[in-house]
Amino acid sequence: MRTTLKTARRQPSKPFKGLAWVVFIGYSLFMIYLLFIGFSRSSRSDHRMYNVVPLKTIKGYIENYQYYNFDMWFINLFGNVAAFVPFGFLIPLLFPKVARWGQVLRLFFGLLFIVEALQVAFKVGSFDVDDIILNVLGGLIGFAIYKARARLQLKP
Repeated sequence: MRTTLKTARRQPSKPFKGLAWVVFIGYSLFMIYLLFIGFSRSSRSDHRMYNVVPLKTIKGYIENYQYYNFDMWFINLFGNVAAFVPFGFLIPLLFPKVARWGQVLRLFFGLLFIVEALQVAFKVGSFDVDDIILNVLGGLIGFAIYKARARLQLKP
């Protein structure tokens, strides 16, 4: 009898899944803090900043790297990617119905669009489509790690 891919994949143990929930909730709270309170965020004036041109901010950081201190440059480019890698791994683990590339892409894009809009609404940040691009990239990298892990756990 042929074993299908669905039945061959091992399901995470209850303790592992419980730990994953703790990590997910803790990391979510940490990210909410960083996105809305951390980095010395405070309510700004009525002047709101936007970037709706894809790759404009990223290009600016790359072309003008010499004008930024390394920490700012690194956090804005690589930190925005790395910050969402854990979510890309944890979301399909905890929500098995979100286990396809298109679903993950839509989920991350939608949620991150809302985050950027809320930062502007609460005057604690700017709306930058490049942040969405980098954050989604991080989520997709995490999802690729999840998929690779799932492939390694297939029974022979």
